[in-house]
Amino acid sequence: MTAPQTLSNDEVYALTAYIYALNGLVAEDAVLDAGSLAAIKMPNHDGFIIDDRPDADVTRCMEGC
Repeated sequence: MTAPQTLSNDEVYALTAYIYALNGLVAEDAVLDAGSLAAIKMPNHDGFIIDDRPDADVTRCMEGC
C-alpha cells in the first residue's frame, strides 16, 4: 500500500492467478494475461446470492440508492 504501481503487469497477473487458484477459480498452473483473465467466469456471473439470514441486515436497494 505504501508503494503503489511497483509490480509489473506480469507480477499482477501472477498474483491474481495465485489468489484465484487458492479459491478454485483457475488451475494451480494457470497463466493469466489480459485475455485469459477477462475470460474467467466468476461464481456470481448469474447474479449475487441474496443473504437472507435472519441475523443479517437485508435492506436491499436496487436503484437510486
